Amino acid sequence: MIKEKNLDEFSGEWILLFNDSIIDHSYNVEDMLKLAEEKYPEEKFPDATIKISKVLSGDFQLH
Repeated sequence: MIKEKNLDEFSGEWILLFNDSIIDHSYNVEDMLKLAEEKYPEEKFPDATIKISKVLSGDFQLH
């Protein structure tokens, strides 16, 4: 299993998901965090499911 601290070692894009729909993407995780805070503040969407995930690209092997 890839741990969060190791994700920066792999190339790929970060995606912002809102209720299981892709909203936006970026190579910069800070952009996704900022966008999530701006578009989906907790007080306005208390029951929403907001996720930020990385889609890995390229060849890699898990050990």
